Amino acid sequence: MTTTAHQTLWKHPDFLRFWASRAVTMIGSSVTAVALPVLIYQLTGSPALTSALMATSTLSMAFFGLVGGVLGDRFDRRRIMIGADLTCAFAIGSLVVAHLAGVLTLPHVYAAAFASASAAVLFDGSSAGALPSLVGRERLPDANARIWGTQGVLDVATPAVVGLALAIWSPATLLVVDVLSFLGSLLLVRAIRTAMNGQRDRTAPVTARVLWADLVEGVTFLRRHPTLWPLAMVAVFGAGSAAALLGLVVPWADRVLGVGTSGWRFGLLFGSWAAGAFVASFLMPRLSRRFGAIRLGQCLFPVMTVLLVVLSRLDRYGLALGVYLAYAVLHVLVISATVTYRMQVIPERLLSRVSTASRTISWGGGATIGVLVSGQVASHLGVPDALAVVALANGCAAALMWVPALRRAAPTARFIEA
Repeated sequence: MTTTAHQTLWKHPDFLRFWASRAVTMIGSSVTAVALPVLIYQLTGSPALTSALMATSTLSMAFFGLVGGVLGDRFDRRRIMIGADLTCAFAIGSLVVAHLAGVLTLPHVYAAAFASASAAVLFDGSSAGALPSLVGRERLPDANARIWGTQGVLDVATPAVVGLALAIWSPATLLVVDVLSFLGSLLLVRAIRTAMNGQRDRTAPVTARVLWADLVEGVTFLRRHPTLWPLAMVAVFGAGSAAALLGLVVPWADRVLGVGTSGWRFGLLFGSWAAGAFVASFLMPRLSRRFGAIRLGQCLFPVMTVLLVVLSRLDRYGLALGVYLAYAVLHVLVISATVTYRMQVIPERLLSRVSTASRTISWGGGATIGVLVSGQVASHLGVPDALAVVALANGCAAALMWVPALRRAAPTARFIEA
């Protein structure tokens, strides 16, 4: 008797461990995503410095994305993920200790955020290849939907709770939740029994030349692929606009919407992005199978651009929250469908390298530029003008979705198992 993908995945012990490791990390990361920018904003009062926090994540991808992919394809993905979780726990934990000792400084916050984000890049480089190995490529849409959906549920509730907690506790104190989440993820990953790598040649020595050749092979595959390369160019502007918007949320909430930097309305604004991810997780599997990631992007990027233009003109909390939520649904829907498409068309031995190469270009390059430019515009011209720049970047992504290679592409992925 056959079972549905839904039933099979929830009865798959190692997928459940993988899913649970992501879930506990999402809880901690949701706390940090609210607490760290509030901490910096309280220390400095500067939109540019607050927005620059996002650059610690994007720069870590620029520096370590390609390295993470090479390591994930060449070495044991489980061990890399465990080491990354341990590093993240130490980096964020150092902020808690420094706060309790009364010696916390702004450079320390940026350094710890960069170290944690860099370790997370290495984790993601391995997990990008691990998930297809665990569930098979035909079930990737459902597996990714469950992970994104869980993130949506947790991220909806957590920021609202954090917003209330910030009225009682210091942002630095709340970071202990993130430390515990990384330790929990470490234990769950360690318990996964299924191999996360395909067959590898373990006899040949691994030298710097071999690792460089691995890196070149992955980048070359991406550069020559008829659809993955133009999608990476689209993602430069798409990730740039999304990261810039996320980097502006704290000053936008305080200076434009007038809700301050704590309380339930502030938490709800942060949580609405995750609510969008939750809604998108239900839509993605069916829509990606019916229309394909490329067609979804061609249809939805123009709509997202219009929503961002509208958002840049709003100063009423209720309307702004609704538009922000709508943008989040569409953005996460397109991104999750594209990530799934990428996992389906890349050979297993190249999964980590090509996935992280694409993310390095989009998140490391486009998102870094986006957050730095939008932060400067917000400081000199105001947050509304910075949001208009975000809309312009998204419009560039919408235009690139119609280049000839993507216009001629097959509507859905032709996935492979080898």
